Amino acid sequence: MIKRNLAVIVMLAVLGGSLPAIGQETQLPPALAAAVRSGNADAVTQAIATLSAGNPASAAQLALQVVSAAEKMLTTNPQAAISIAGAAVKTISAAAVEQAGPANTQNVLTTAARIFVSPAAEKAAPDAAAALAASTVKAASTTGNAALSGQIATQAVATAEKILSVSPAAAVQLAGVAVQAVQAANVLSQQPANALQVSTVAARIMVTPGAQAASPQAVATISANVAQIVTTPSVYQSSPAGAIAVMANAYTAASSQTVLAASPGSQQNITVILTQAATSQDLNTFNPTNSPQITAILTQSKGPSGPPPGDQNGNNNNNNNNNNNQLLSSPPREENPHANASPT
Repeated sequence: MIKRNLAVIVMLAVLGGSLPAIGQETQLPPALAAAVRSGNADAVTQAIATLSAGNPASAAQLALQVVSAAEKMLTTNPQAAISIAGAAVKTISAAAVEQAGPANTQNVLTTAARIFVSPAAEKAAPDAAAALAASTVKAASTTGNAALSGQIATQAVATAEKILSVSPAAAVQLAGVAVQAVQAANVLSQQPANALQVSTVAARIMVTPGAQAASPQAVATISANVAQIVTTPSVYQSSPAGAIAVMANAYTAASSQTVLAASPGSQQNITVILTQAATSQDLNTFNPTNSPQITAILTQSKGPSGPPPGDQNGNNNNNNNNNNNQLLSSPPREENPHANASPT
């Protein structure tokens, strides 16, 4: 029996057939496997394009195989894993591919998110992890899936906070991408908790001197954006105390001398947003102390770097790390248009 099995393996290898790999459902096609081993994103992208031959559903399936292979490489070669995952995300970012393989697209995005939030990726290549996170957030935003977009934005801003001390400019940029994602109307209405969480972490980043020194103009813009998000009734209602904390940090960041020097109107922009929020009938209904709390923010000589007294969210950078690492359940795998290509 053993000799017969060996004979079959040799024959398939000679004929170029695919064999199940140990611990995997199938091997990658040889050309794609070689590209993945190289760690070269361009080579992976080209191999997917060649093998899919213009078939978008096939491209989505191959992208899923690639990002699954990348995740398996994460512990041994995190930089290559990030690069390869980026190629997979780039492939499914094409509208035709996303539309032809929505389930595979979602699986690619959730797997890429598991890669960029991993300590191995963040430690080995923080800037590359941030770039992967940004591209993944942008791709998720185009799917129209509010739950997917909100969850991946939440994971991305968590990554931004973790790399803040080593790469503040990249952290600010990534936080801005995450904030932009949750500003979408469908996320604000359907996933207010994600919108609030992204705003909370982004505001914590913006209030740090490192972020302000690295990208003061971006800090001004993001601070205004998070203030606008948390004054949206659906988001505010999910946690009035959390929303007030975000307002306080946003006002503090926009009022810092570093940010004001780069963006003189930053404090005024936040003041307008908060003044309107203080008179909002909806917000005052959700929270009877809304108006005086906002007034206290606007009249203080220096805004707090953390939440005001009584805020249940707290200002602990690790408060929501467990939630940030939770991923959406993967949908059923799509049928593979290639006989020798199935997801791992």
